[in-house]
Amino acid sequence: MATTNAAIEKAPLPAELDPLAEQFHDLELGLSSARREVTAKQAALAKMELEFIELVRSHGSTHAEKSKILHGIVWEMVATFSQYTTQDGAAIERFREALVKAKKTRLLKKIFEADTRWTMKASAAEIVKTEQLTPTLMALLLQCSVTKDRKPSLDVRQKKKPA
Repeated sequence: MATTNAAIEKAPLPAELDPLAEQFHDLELGLSSARREVTAKQAALAKMELEFIELVRSHGSTHAEKSKILHGIVWEMVATFSQYTTQDGAAIERFREALVKAKKTRLLKKIFEADTRWTMKASAAEIVKTEQLTPTLMALLLQCSVTKDRKPSLDVRQKKKPA
């Protein structure tokens, strides 16, 4: 019996239904097994990726800024270790309040720009160098930026063959 729309036109005999149901059930079991296999392989791959990142971190040589490379004969592994910096709104507000108390509020708009939140201007470092900030103000300013590590990335690839 074909599994097309024509099969819907007449009711199948019990003997015809069982092989179809069995075929469907086998496909379901196969899909479930494949999903478990994919999940297991994803877990193994994630574990191996972490191990390889540590291997490259420990034994690799400098490749590019924030990257290391580990060479094999045919393959190589490149791990990239990057960071990002965000602005801490609460720290910026503490800094702003301290500037108000120190009667240096003009510095706030020189160092930060406001939209709905304060963000550090590109020229902030130069301004801070020329202004006389007290140690307390400087400590508060330094708390305004938070640097965090990104998840390292790994690239395992075949070496390029010379042309």
